[in-house]
Amino acid sequence: MTQGISSGLSHFLKLVTEITNLVQGLHDPIIGQKGAKESAPKCLLVEQISPASSMSLGHKNPVPADSLYCQTAAGDQHSQRFCGGPFKKLFTGPFWIPSGSSSCCVSAEGLPDGIGTLVDCWYVDEVGGRSSFPSSIVQEPAVLLLRQVPYDEGKEPEIPADLPLPSELKPGRFFAVRDPSRITAHPGFGTARVPREKPHCEINKYGPQDSSVVWATGLTDDEKTPAYQSSSWFCSFLRTFDLSFSVASVHRVTSGPRETGDPSPLETSVVLNVFSRTPKVRTGLGRDVLLDCGFAMDRQTGFAVEWRYQFKGSGHLVYAYNGAHDRVDMAEAGTDMFFYEVHSRGNASLLIRNVAIKHEGSYICTIYMPNLHAQQSIELQITERPKVTVSPDPLVLVPGQEQTVTCDVSSYYPLDVTVSWSRKGAAGNSSSELITDSMLSGHRQNPDGTYNMSSYLTVVPSWEDHLATYTCHVEHDSIKTPVRKTVTLKVAGVSGPSLDDAIGMFVCAFIVYGILKFLYWIFMEKVYGLLFGTEGRPAEKVKTN
Repeated sequence: MTQGISSGLSHFLKLVTEITNLVQGLHDPIIGQKGAKESAPKCLLVEQISPASSMSLGHKNPVPADSLYCQTAAGDQHSQRFCGGPFKKLFTGPFWIPSGSSSCCVSAEGLPDGIGTLVDCWYVDEVGGRSSFPSSIVQEPAVLLLRQVPYDEGKEPEIPADLPLPSELKPGRFFAVRDPSRITAHPGFGTARVPREKPHCEINKYGPQDSSVVWATGLTDDEKTPAYQSSSWFCSFLRTFDLSFSVASVHRVTSGPRETGDPSPLETSVVLNVFSRTPKVRTGLGRDVLLDCGFAMDRQTGFAVEWRYQFKGSGHLVYAYNGAHDRVDMAEAGTDMFFYEVHSRGNASLLIRNVAIKHEGSYICTIYMPNLHAQQSIELQITERPKVTVSPDPLVLVPGQEQTVTCDVSSYYPLDVTVSWSRKGAAGNSSSELITDSMLSGHRQNPDGTYNMSSYLTVVPSWEDHLATYTCHVEHDSIKTPVRKTVTLKVAGVSGPSLDDAIGMFVCAFIVYGILKFLYWIFMEKVYGLLFGTEGRPAEKVKTN
């Protein structure tokens, strides 16, 4: 028993040691914190190493993907050391540490801990033009460093001078963004695994100005411009590659005066974020739908919320709310907002009840602060699954008889739909062939805005077509896989009596029935009286009391 306790204590102490090493690894100076030793190795993430590259590192076997190796700060290739594996994940962050070592860790973004995330972006500038419309729009490469804002009051780590920035990046196109609300820290803005998964990013200059709409006036007590309006401003837009999250941000420049050609980052602080977790929404008719829109401000101040509808070049105001005075200036019938959520959590979502075709389009959620505003566009798409029927069913024909088979597709939306036919031979023949000589009707619109259409197929069977199947295939945007309806052709006379035989049997049965009925009458009227001494039918019994 003493030996078991000793063994358990030994395992416990070993576990404590490993945890201590892991924790020390998080605070090891190699991750780029100020005061790191020059000779301490820094860690890199190798997403893919060729066999030749792995041999150059001194490995006898190719290094697997997502391997770690350490490299001295001097960058001497001969001093590179493979960290080995297996690797352990640290908490929920993007940090990995090799088993048995606390001196090699890495960030999934290739940046030291606490620095942030680098996002490739486009700087959009409007140039030329003497009126309010520019003559052209110029796009230049830019980079956003989305800083990690610590939850404690500790000092943020300095930005390293050797960040992996594009060589073509012009001075003033590198932005270090500090977001107190941490909205921009969404994981979808991290380093993409493949190029197509990169987030979309744009940034441009921004000019604060007074709002002209009545529900966005009087947002401050004195109705004057905020003191920091004279600073330089930018507006950025970020969206994940899968369209699951987007955020529009208004930035105030916080760094001091800069010299021309200064390559250092332009430091900004986010003043207003407007975001949506559902930039695209799909729903069906008659349902309630919530258009998600949230906002975060860097200070307590008056605000206003505006929802506008746009579709094919036209639009109108849907909802307008002045948060400073708790006043609804406009509310379209069937729409609602949650005022407690607006004030307590910045939830400016719009609820639309009993959705109809008229609600399809883009909804722009705009949040106003004093002299500032940002917006999100949410696209609402209406879809209705098609209902498919095939007639006649059952399909019973005689050889050579022409019959039109109809596939009715009804109550679908949007308009585009594809209808096709295929034929499969009788049992024992598994081949299926596409039929190309069908005909289509035009689209017919229902009162609720959905559509109907029909497809027609002419069938002239032979004896060999018995038990052949005809299938109508319907493809539509509302369904992932086509809807299929099948009818089986039965040719009369192939199995069992033919149609002529059936008619003949019916006539024979009718004649036999008539003969039997006549014999029964003769028996009751003539024969019965002779046999039983009475004429005619037997007298009915009369009930007596």
